[in-house]
Amino acid sequence: MAAFKIQHILRNMHWREKELLEAIKGEDLTTTAIVERVHMCKATALKYLESLRKKGHVECHEEGVTKIWYLKKERGVDKKIKVLVADDDRNVLNIIRYSLEPEQFEILEAANGKEVLGVLFSELPDILILDIMMPELDGYRVCEEIKKHESTRNLPVLVLSAKANVEDKLKAMDLGVDDYMVKPFDPRELKARIKLRLKSDFEKRNKRKD
Repeated sequence: MAAFKIQHILRNMHWREKELLEAIKGEDLTTTAIVERVHMCKATALKYLESLRKKGHVECHEEGVTKIWYLKKERGVDKKIKVLVADDDRNVLNIIRYSLEPEQFEILEAANGKEVLGVLFSELPDILILDIMMPELDGYRVCEEIKKHESTRNLPVLVLSAKANVEDKLKAMDLGVDDYMVKPFDPRELKARIKLRLKSDFEKRNKRKD
């Protein structure tokens, strides 16, 4: 019950932050102007705006006592790519962390399936690198949960697993994963595939907007 309550809180946080990001998109807005566009009071909006600022999604400047909010990426500030790596093997986590440039990538970690879901809703990663054999919830169950929610069902997922059978790969593909790599792996290939997945995801989102 406690775990369910935590997940509910995280989902609620995610949707409120997403609503604020949509309200600000393309404009510089005061807190009052933002509140007029969203379904929350000023105090609640400020709480989540500050959370988004800490995560690097928004920034603000002050004109007297008035705060003006804007999306960081729309002001030409480089935004790091958030990569969530879900694996209970510390060696794998370290290899991935050291193979991706810290100037370009921010690495988030999860050691079991339940942690993955918590980080997904709280940190809004750009891509998920997912192991299959994990404690709590395995990678297959994580994929099922991801596809249940509108906010995460389009998240690019790259499976990185020691399970090399065709049946395992087909099962993952049936659950909607975008790519599948077998361990041991070459970090250079993983990096190339991450960039390819993100490019493909960017193009898909632009088509949906059109």
